[in-house]
Amino acid sequence: MSDSQVIAQITELDERRAQMVVARDIAGLRQLVGDDLLYVHSSATEEDKALYLERLETGYYRYLGMKNLKRAFRVLGDVVLVNGDVRIDVEVKGAVKLVMSRYLQVWALRDGRWQMVSWQSTPMPAPAAG
Repeated sequence: MSDSQVIAQITELDERRAQMVVARDIAGLRQLVGDDLLYVHSSATEEDKALYLERLETGYYRYLGMKNLKRAFRVLGDVVLVNGDVRIDVEVKGAVKLVMSRYLQVWALRDGRWQMVSWQSTPMPAPAAG
């Protein structure tokens, strides 16, 4: 498979992942993320797969929307690194927030399918109103 085909596949999977997060499709996410997931929010909160999915399922986080603003891909065999900027509209413990984040996302090819195994984000300033 060429790098461009891998990138197209990861792009599609990540769009589905964002839709699953907003829809709180825990069963779908359980398949899409690796059992060894390490998810680090822009607040520096670190979660493993079980805690991340539990918080999504219980409504601790309620994602209202996610929009990628830019992405760059590096295909390294069975691993793909994605660097990007994202806008996330989320409700955390009842408080609605706009999160602008720069991230590193890691996908790994396992048993013939891609899984997200890591997310690490850094907050960015929100865009100026106007």
